[in-house]
Amino acid sequence: KLSLLGFIILSVGLWFFHVKWWFVIAFLIAVVDMLPVVGSGLVMIPWALIQLLLGNTTIAWQLGVLYIILVVVRQIAEPIFTGKAIGVNPLYTFLASIVCIMIFGPIGAVLGAIVTIILKSIFEVRRYQDRNVF
Repeated sequence: KLSLLGFIILSVGLWFFHVKWWFVIAFLIAVVDMLPVVGSGLVMIPWALIQLLLGNTTIAWQLGVLYIILVVVRQIAEPIFTGKAIGVNPLYTFLASIVCIMIFGPIGAVLGAIVTIILKSIFEVRRYQDRNVF
């Protein structure tokens, strides 16, 4: 779902900026974005820097803004999708991810989902024990 969302954002952005082969480029960046640890920045940042060095400042800034939009939307959507997948209110997953990002940095995005799963398990066990005391 996140890759599809990224593909849509990239497609619209690259099409809007009149980039040739926008569909293919958006697809390839979305595929790279699926790889763990690396992401769309592996392609977008060097591409924007190369364009800037070549003197194409307009497309360089456009690519930079598109990358920022992609990252922000992904950071908001990831906890929502994760929360729905693990059966936790997406707001709680989002808040846990934000807190973990503030404490641990970028790795906190992953830790937020893990913390949410652990807390959900603790509360479910506690609720089960309270119902079955005797």
